[in-house]
Amino acid sequence: MKSFRLLDHPLGAAMLLTALLFLLCHGLFIAWPDNYFAWRHELMLLSGVELIMLMSLGMLLGMRPLWLEKLWGGLDKLYKLHRRLGIAAGLMLSTHWLLDLSPPWLVQLGLIAPKARSFHPHVFSWTGLAKQFGEWAAWAVLGLVLLALLRLVPYGFWRKLHKLFAPVYLMGVFHSAILIPLAFWQTPLGWLLAVLMLVGCYAALASLRRQVGSLQRYAGTIDRIVPLPGDMLEVCCQVPRWPGHQAGQFALLSFDTGEGAHPFTIASAWKGKGELRFVIKALGDYTTSLSTCLQPGGKVSLEGPYGGFTGGLDGRPLAGPQVWVAGGVGVTPFLAWLQSLWQPLSQPVDFFYCVRNAGEAAGLGELRRSCLQLGIRLHVIQSSQGQRLEVSSLPEAADVWFCGPQGLGLSLQRQLARRSVPPRFHHEAFSLR
Repeated sequence: MKSFRLLDHPLGAAMLLTALLFLLCHGLFIAWPDNYFAWRHELMLLSGVELIMLMSLGMLLGMRPLWLEKLWGGLDKLYKLHRRLGIAAGLMLSTHWLLDLSPPWLVQLGLIAPKARSFHPHVFSWTGLAKQFGEWAAWAVLGLVLLALLRLVPYGFWRKLHKLFAPVYLMGVFHSAILIPLAFWQTPLGWLLAVLMLVGCYAALASLRRQVGSLQRYAGTIDRIVPLPGDMLEVCCQVPRWPGHQAGQFALLSFDTGEGAHPFTIASAWKGKGELRFVIKALGDYTTSLSTCLQPGGKVSLEGPYGGFTGGLDGRPLAGPQVWVAGGVGVTPFLAWLQSLWQPLSQPVDFFYCVRNAGEAAGLGELRRSCLQLGIRLHVIQSSQGQRLEVSSLPEAADVWFCGPQGLGLSLQRQLARRSVPPRFHHEAFSLR
């Protein structure tokens, strides 16, 4: 049975820590609420603090900082947390809003008595403006979160809508800065929240100025394009200022500023000459169009390198036997791994390459030569011949590294988890949404 560690659940840890700090910094210094309106005030304050904390962290992660990406083990894991922060923010916003709207409903039900209100002339006030901004931002956040959960929304359309989070976040910061009591800002939690809001504002302004990832963005030129079987395309680029990468990492490529960047694994090891190779499969409208749109000499913008799918091939002895599994174009990180090796590995490695047929297998000749030289056992699984990857055929291993279709990866992970000694399962989720 796996032990539960709070640090393994950063979202829950952040929310729990915020709630505990709220009780220590604020709850202990106020009178215990003795009526619904007092309870509502404190719960709205707590939910508001939690909400702006979640949104601030989401803005920070959306900047794709390399130090945080490396700390988290890959951009895919960072974006998974980013998505969860957005969903949690939507739920917390709903809670905050329901608390705000609850008095009239409870009065109509006869559960509470109406609160006497003093008359205020209709004049401009920063509080009123902050409340109005908060309402607009609430509608926008809820709509954007719901659209993010709808996978039917095309990525290109969603990418444009996603940019609205930056101005909406700034509206939320204004709402919070005005409506959170002044005494709260004088507490340690208030100081921490102020720092998070400043970081979030910096990230939001950088997003509006299209500077996300600008520190790790490099200009390159397409050197050559080679059509491959199976609707795949080999694109080789020259990137003079590329800082280098570990075999198995990926980059965000932009061939067209209007389309935006897409993640592609670097299918070559770093040789220090600015040469990068990518193998791209036609899986959608955008990738299908590349075979006709790209030309040698064309410009390309690369951002990265990102990712932690590096196989532990850093010169240290492997912890035990390994199994590598590639599905289709998922072979690209393994091509880079094999290029980076110059001697057989210290532990046995079985490499299973799942393809429709051998004629459509990218880099199969290169794989066979490299595996033969390095003592790696290569198994080609061809579905056109009725062959299927059976988990029972995978040898016992300390680590299983998988890159390929998500469904196949999830099935492998579930079945391997049933083994008496489950291996460590490594995979990379190439979804940035």
